[in-house]
Amino acid sequence: MSEREPEISASTTSASTTDSSASTAEFRRFAAGANAETAPPWSMRAPGKRVAMLAGATIAIAVVLGIVAIIIINL
Repeated sequence: MSEREPEISASTTSASTTDSSASTAEFRRFAAGANAETAPPWSMRAPGKRVAMLAGATIAIAVVLGIVAIIIINL
């Protein structure tokens, strides 16, 4: 039995080529740092007090969930 490949229309081929070209161009601008819409993540500064508060809240939530898990396991 011979298998035939499906025919691809010209409109489908040109649309996919345009999309991939646009994505490639967008990525190259991003990689080159030409994207002025967003600041690089390392330029954002958070105050140490805020970071400590969020870390403390995360640890507190983890401890509470651990206690709840222990209580449920021991039931």
